[in-house]
Amino acid sequence: MASDEEPASHQSVVIQALVGALSDSSDAVREAATISLCKDARGSAHVILDCCLTSLRTVKRRGGQVAVHRSSVLNVMARTIRDMERMQLSEDKIKSMVKISFAEMTSCKDLDSSWEHAASSLLVAVCCQMPSLVMEEIFLQLVGGSVPVLALVQALAEFSTIDAVQFVPHMKGVLSRVLPLLGGIKDAQKKTFADAFACWSAGMIVYVEKYPSAPYLGPDMQALLHSAFDLFLGRWLLARDAKVSLATVEALAQMFPLINKIQLKSALPKLVPSILSVYKKDSSNCFPVTHALHMLLEVVLPSGQPMLEFQAVVSILNTILPMASIYSRKERNGEASAILKNFNEVATCFVIIGTAFPEDLFNYLLSQRLNAKEMEASLGVFLILKHLLPRLATSWNGKRSTLLEAVKVSLQEPNLNLRKALAELVAIMSAVGFLQQDNDRIFLEFLVKQSAITDSEVKILHSQQEALEIALGTRNAEIHQNHLRLKVGFVSPSELRVVSDKILYLLASTTPHMEELMWPFLLKVLIPPCFTGAIATLCKCICEIIKRKNGKGEPVYVDYRLQPDVPRPEEVLGRLIVLLQNPHARNHLAASILTALLNMSSLFPTAVQLLWEDEIPKLKAYISDSEDDSWQQETWEEMILHLLSESVDVISSSEWTMSMANALSGHYCLYEGDNQHCAFLHRCLGVVLSKVDNRSFVREKIATMYRQSNVADTANRLGLAMGMGLVAASHLDTVLEKLKDVLEKESRRTITRFLASFFAQREKDVDNIYAALALMYGYAASYAPSTVIEARIDKLVGTNVLSRLLDVKSAAAKQAVITAINLLGQAVIKAGAHGVPFPLKRRDTMLDYVMTLMVSQTSSYVLATQSLLEADSLRTQNLAINACTTLVSVEPKLTSASRDRILEATLRFYTLPAEPAPVVDSVLSDLTNLLCVILRTSGEDGKSRADQVHHLLNSLDQYISSQVDHHRERACMSVLALLREFRTFCTAGCSHLFLSLCLLYKVVSGTPLLPSRDALILGKRVMMYLPRCADVSSLIRKSSAQIIDLLFSIALTLPKLGGSSSMESRQVSFGALSSLEELIAVSKWDSTAELAGTLQQIVGAVSILLTNDEYVSALQYCNTAICDIIPQCGEGATFAVKQLILERGNQLGERDIPTITQSLFKAATSVAEVGRRQKVLETVCSLAQETQSRIVMSELLAAAVREAQVKDSLKHKGSWPIDEAFKAFANHVDLALPFLDYLVSVLDQTPVLKDDTDKNEQSSHAPHTIDYFPIAAVRALTTAFRVGGDPIRKALEQRYATVFCALLLQIGGSHGTTGLDKQASRDIILAFKTFCRFVGDLDMENVVDSSIDELLTEGYWIKAVGKIAHCVALTHPKKVGAICNLLWPVLKRDYVFQRIAAAAALSEYVKTRGTADVLEQLVGVLSRHIGDESPVVRRLCVEGLVQVPHDDMAQYAPQVLGVIVTLIDDDVESVSYAAVQGLPLVLEITTEETVVPVLLNLCVRLRSLQTRESVHMRAASFGALGTLSAFATGSQLDAFLEQMHSILPRVLLHINDEDSSVRQACKTTFKRIAPLLQAEELKHVARLDCKESDNRLYYDAFLKEITRHLITRFSDRLDTYLSCAIQAFDSPWPRVQANAVSFVAFMLSQLEDQRSSSIYVPQVVTLLMRAVENSPSQIVRARSAWALGVLLEQLKLSSSFSGDVLAGCT
Repeated sequence: MASDEEPASHQSVVIQALVGALSDSSDAVREAATISLCKDARGSAHVILDCCLTSLRTVKRRGGQVAVHRSSVLNVMARTIRDMERMQLSEDKIKSMVKISFAEMTSCKDLDSSWEHAASSLLVAVCCQMPSLVMEEIFLQLVGGSVPVLALVQALAEFSTIDAVQFVPHMKGVLSRVLPLLGGIKDAQKKTFADAFACWSAGMIVYVEKYPSAPYLGPDMQALLHSAFDLFLGRWLLARDAKVSLATVEALAQMFPLINKIQLKSALPKLVPSILSVYKKDSSNCFPVTHALHMLLEVVLPSGQPMLEFQAVVSILNTILPMASIYSRKERNGEASAILKNFNEVATCFVIIGTAFPEDLFNYLLSQRLNAKEMEASLGVFLILKHLLPRLATSWNGKRSTLLEAVKVSLQEPNLNLRKALAELVAIMSAVGFLQQDNDRIFLEFLVKQSAITDSEVKILHSQQEALEIALGTRNAEIHQNHLRLKVGFVSPSELRVVSDKILYLLASTTPHMEELMWPFLLKVLIPPCFTGAIATLCKCICEIIKRKNGKGEPVYVDYRLQPDVPRPEEVLGRLIVLLQNPHARNHLAASILTALLNMSSLFPTAVQLLWEDEIPKLKAYISDSEDDSWQQETWEEMILHLLSESVDVISSSEWTMSMANALSGHYCLYEGDNQHCAFLHRCLGVVLSKVDNRSFVREKIATMYRQSNVADTANRLGLAMGMGLVAASHLDTVLEKLKDVLEKESRRTITRFLASFFAQREKDVDNIYAALALMYGYAASYAPSTVIEARIDKLVGTNVLSRLLDVKSAAAKQAVITAINLLGQAVIKAGAHGVPFPLKRRDTMLDYVMTLMVSQTSSYVLATQSLLEADSLRTQNLAINACTTLVSVEPKLTSASRDRILEATLRFYTLPAEPAPVVDSVLSDLTNLLCVILRTSGEDGKSRADQVHHLLNSLDQYISSQVDHHRERACMSVLALLREFRTFCTAGCSHLFLSLCLLYKVVSGTPLLPSRDALILGKRVMMYLPRCADVSSLIRKSSAQIIDLLFSIALTLPKLGGSSSMESRQVSFGALSSLEELIAVSKWDSTAELAGTLQQIVGAVSILLTNDEYVSALQYCNTAICDIIPQCGEGATFAVKQLILERGNQLGERDIPTITQSLFKAATSVAEVGRRQKVLETVCSLAQETQSRIVMSELLAAAVREAQVKDSLKHKGSWPIDEAFKAFANHVDLALPFLDYLVSVLDQTPVLKDDTDKNEQSSHAPHTIDYFPIAAVRALTTAFRVGGDPIRKALEQRYATVFCALLLQIGGSHGTTGLDKQASRDIILAFKTFCRFVGDLDMENVVDSSIDELLTEGYWIKAVGKIAHCVALTHPKKVGAICNLLWPVLKRDYVFQRIAAAAALSEYVKTRGTADVLEQLVGVLSRHIGDESPVVRRLCVEGLVQVPHDDMAQYAPQVLGVIVTLIDDDVESVSYAAVQGLPLVLEITTEETVVPVLLNLCVRLRSLQTRESVHMRAASFGALGTLSAFATGSQLDAFLEQMHSILPRVLLHINDEDSSVRQACKTTFKRIAPLLQAEELKHVARLDCKESDNRLYYDAFLKEITRHLITRFSDRLDTYLSCAIQAFDSPWPRVQANAVSFVAFMLSQLEDQRSSSIYVPQVVTLLMRAVENSPSQIVRARSAWALGVLLEQLKLSSSFSGDVLAGCT
């Protein structure tokens, strides 16, 4: 017996601990304890209840925690009792629970608190167990107990809701005791009692429905209910508090089915007004009132015998009808569901009333609609009618005409809400068959009108709504509510439009009886402009009707004799074909129209049907295949016009064609204000008129076209012009006659034109007319037959008709006139293409016209400044350039004067601003095309074209050298285009075979004659474009290289004066040209990293391709290139000149060197930047080196002499550039000695200046004249000695390593001085910088400059020393060996800071791959000093050893691993961390044989590091362990696995570590060691679940899965796992503690071995209880409480759980 009770006692102890956790201050702990207790509630209910009772009795009430603790305990008790079986608790137990509930209710002062609700829940749970016993106790308290009655009432209400079947038998007792109390309760408590009565009544209804024959609704119960009913009706329903009134209404609603019908009927006269008064008092919450009315009407209006007359119901209808309108509102506060519920109740009320009084309700609704003054009433009527009509259609069938007439009256309502309701009502009426007669089509028209709401109307209405909302605000919105709703309502216009679209489509597709009403009525509504927005929907409806007719085999036709008002097919086609102009309109307009036309083809002549079957699918495919960004509107319009033209052609009926033209001309009224469609209508009419032979008819229609056009609009004007042009294709003279009449009419208004200058509006009108006339002339010429156009153009220009159109002011008018001139020129070109060529005699006059319009009238072809910034002006210039291009292209040839005028007017466009980019780019592209056309038409012989291209290139040079990037880009692209055009001419002169013969026999002949190579002036040209190859813009760099390539490509095709070069030299040139072309193709021009190499290759190719004369010429022109305004270009030019000199300087003659030197010195004088000057002077040195240096030096001294003469005094030292030139020569490796020799020779040739010591010696050598050359030489020597001589540098080179090491060690030594004086460090840093500057090591100087702060900071200077040492290894790798030999002995010195500096440098040199001997010695020295007293030295040694180069690590791996094993558990953590961090680096390279001997040693040492507090150490040690697992093979595998099994729990726990780096390291390690465990399940879990372990829920699932597999696969190692995890209970990290708790709980809960469970469960439970009680971390307490719940089941099975163990815990 004792053995059976022992587990129970164990369990009670644990449960007691969990109950104790309910008083914890943490919500998470309390929640975990509650979950654990409730999980075991069914199996340990009595124990839990006992522990809870004990806790309530013994736990002290500690201030604010009392309510939290007691409410938690009471909730656990309530949930436990609910999970128990019936009658499982004894009566005594239940009584004690009831007393506790009463006591807690009494203790709780706040009736709405969680404490009170928990006590109430406990009481309800006990009631469900033994209701009779509990109810007796409650009755006693209700009569005169200490428990607050209000709390008991709330508990009884909850009991009724939870278990109505057990509550209702006691309801009589409840009511008999509660009703006497109602008279004396406070107003604040009435709502609670009313809510309780509602719950009790609802429970009674449920009970009666389940047990209809139950006797609980006897007379006594009825009397009690009637008493409550009378009280509620007489007093509470009219309470001042709105909450009480609403609660009373809800209670009455539940009581209506329970009240005697006679008493209810007698109460109706008072009941209905009282309920309605509640709504009037507070209309914000309508649902209780409407629900009560619904419940009341169901009772008083049963089918057959209503208890009310209709007149008694009218008051209800008047109240709830406006509520129906609320349903249509768009609430923004999330009340949509409440509004829907209320509307459903209102609609149900109307259905009940309509079922009882169908005719009366119908009359009432119509009377309300006709007499309604408020929008809400009208809207409510239509919404209710929509709801009732399907349900009462049979009863209202005789009222059809009355209803339709009433609805017709409302069709003109402006309110959108009302219109939407009407549209939906129309749909319902059609569905029930109320729409049958012809006069009912007004409803269809109404739907079409709503569907035709345009996007502009939607925007206007939206803006009105927003403006009203902003202006009125919340308060004013109430005042002006009617105004707001009348304007916009709560339905958006777009919503109304969509609803109407759907209704129309549904009527056409799903309502067969509507077919007679809709066909051919829908054809009629296609035409009126007010229905334009609905065309797409109408077309879809027409298609559906026709499909149905075809399906039934009925013909599709219209009897125009009976229905003359239906539009003819020509009118329909004309209407739809014009609307196709906007294919992307709403509802896929174009696709809908095309589909409708195809379906309606039977209405047209038979010939057109086959055409449409072939063409219309192509148009639809074009729409569907084209995307918005690639849409070509012009192509689309041409396709439509083509379809129209082909349709007219295949019909081939002049009568039908004229009828079509009449239809189109009559449609202008449909597009008033719509200029886009009107413009397209012009073109459609023009297509049709071109097919008509009747000239008078055509004259009449074109007059109509002009009269109906709006020439003030650009699109309309253009459409008119194109339409006239289409007519001119067949009736040119008729069109020209009309245009002449218009022009003469305007010309006669000379006084009007004069007065126009005083009236801007009239001037604008005249401009528009002239613009239209110009365009019509242009398009008439463009479309007219080529055979008749010459005379018309000559007449047009010769009679100065165009000149009269030039006096326009607006940009649009100018554009129109320019376009007309362009079209005239294109007509000439087209005539030539058609075999009718003729010269444009007045071409120059027309060019003058264009340039007059292009440039400012006051500046004589000078571009107006302000026009650059205006897009309209830019478009004018663009059109003018195109017109010039067209006119230049026609005969006769362009004269030089005309060319110069064009260039003067157009070249300044290269300076246009970058924005607006599309317009500016178009202008520049067309300008380039114009220049190419000028070149192309310049002449037939080679010389004229060469002169022309030279002139054009010279004109562009100023923009090539511009300071603005986009100026240069534009000019380069134009030059490239010009040269391509010129190359086409040159290569077209002879075929490839002919050119080969010319090269072979040195014969150049053929027609046209090619220019000579010398005409290209290649030297100057190349030097102009070569700097651009180094431009900041990648586009300019590439285009400049292409320009140079083109220049030489052209040059190689041209003959050279004085005979051609040898075949061998030409082959070399062609090879260099091929290399240049390949370089241009493969270079990455966007990358600046390759710029120098690319430029060098370009210069190399240029050096080969230039002839000697061109080479000298290029160098002589180098001054301008080097002084380029763009610094990068100037530097590139300097580099190019230097490369040219280096490659071909030996070919320069003595006469060439002085001029080139002078050009370079001139450039150096002009360049302001020091760096660029230095590069120029280096180029001078290169010139001296590659040529005759004495000539160059002579020029240098001559320049110094000239400078001295200008200054006129020797007291001023020449600063620049002479001193810098001297410095350059003095520091030049090859020129220093020659320069010195030359200076000495100059001094030898002239007397030396005397001083006091050698006065007598020099007296006989006084010069006869003053010679400035010696003075310049002395100045040069002074400068040379100041910057240092060659001997000093050689000495420094020999002692470089010694100096470097001494300075490096002093950096360390300075940090060891007393007091850490920073001045010593500053002095060393300055000395180092001087050393770097003297030897010219700029990289080291930069490193020192960037590391000044580190060098002065204690602890950071070591890193700076490493950077300096690393820099030396990069810049002077050959010095590394000598430096190491000097630093090795330093490691034995007594000065720690010097040892540190040496170690820092040596560790850097390990990773720089030097000689094998040096590396071997480095590894040996560092390995020997790992025992240094300084931890910094030890750390630096190990950091250096682990960086042995990859290829050499295999040789030194054993030695390095030995060092790591030695230092991995160093006392100083930084040393240990360095060893651990370096271990993976070594392991990735080394072999298995090297690692195996130290494998276990490393594992043991890494285990000790995994519990360090340092995050980085933990992450590194776990990561190193994973890397080490790769070497666990062979004989070491089993031993390694032993280690892994002991470490595995720790890895799993730290997978959810607080630090992300530790988590990631543990995840990686687990994935690596999982395969070694030879368990496929673990490998699978490692791959899938480990990645989600950062989340607590995922991590718990991961642990549960892992522990299940560990138990199954490694049951013999459970002791190891559990021992390791239990040790983690003492981890310093709370999360790891919590993880350990979870791990142990999951493992023990899944353990089937009873023996192991009995060993560990008691121990673990003891620890968990201590953690729940004492742990400072809430996460640990919460997880421990959760784990106790998990282990409760295992605890029951444990038989060795000693109660003494728990003595200290409880």
